[in-house]
Amino acid sequence: MSTSSTKPKSFCFVLMPFDSNFNDIYEFGIKGACADVGVYCERVDEQIFLGSMLDRIYNQISRADLLVADMTGRNPNVFYEVGYAHALGKNVVLLTQKSEDIPFDLKHFPHIIYGTQIKDLRTELARRVKHFAFSAPKTIQNQIGIDLYLGKQPLSSGRVVHIYEKGTYPHAEITIFNSSSSTYAPGDFRLGVIAPPPYSFSIRNSAIVTSLPDGNYLHMLPEFETLFPGAFTSVSFYLSSHSDEHPSAFDITLRIFSSAGYRDFLLRLEGAGS
Repeated sequence: MSTSSTKPKSFCFVLMPFDSNFNDIYEFGIKGACADVGVYCERVDEQIFLGSMLDRIYNQISRADLLVADMTGRNPNVFYEVGYAHALGKNVVLLTQKSEDIPFDLKHFPHIIYGTQIKDLRTELARRVKHFAFSAPKTIQNQIGIDLYLGKQPLSSGRVVHIYEKGTYPHAEITIFNSSSSTYAPGDFRLGVIAPPPYSFSIRNSAIVTSLPDGNYLHMLPEFETLFPGAFTSVSFYLSSHSDEHPSAFDITLRIFSSAGYRDFLLRLEGAGS
């Protein structure tokens, strides 16, 4: 048996309106194109899962090797999901029956205008899927299958603000989600908090603080327990300093370190009433 036959297939997750008018487009155009090049393809309505559909969609976007999104009709859910996929740095192939359904600021992304020709869609999409599944370089986001959340908000969106209680140390509780199919043993990844001056030491979270050449401080949090595929854990961090002056609002970077590289998430901290 050849080595390639034992490798798991690349996974393509499909974002499109749940409308019977798209059934043939999905079954024969999109799913057929993926099958033609040996890529596994699914929509969320084909899957059996617990929990909300929205959480499942976010989960599958995080896990997917690439995504195909049909923008026909400018469905707001599809637009939002495409934005989330782009925020994660995923490879997304956009489809549409009419060119005007792809907004100007998305036209520079790979897209296919297929009209009513499912056969032509299948041929062109197979070529694109093959490239992204087997030729395009993997992004750090794909290699590091760890996602961070503040409550229900994914930090990968890049627009998350946490308001902490007035009169307390700047702090937040972060949920860590293993969105990959791999198990992370203790030490396989670490989480660091990069904070600006004057936040030069940590309290309550046993972090090791290092002064960085750019003047910021890296608060390296302790190792986590084993994190299985699909599992969650959480961590709280607290920032402090010896200075009496503190900014009312500032940005921090939460950095995941692993053997595959690192991945950054931004978070803005604001004191209540600031």
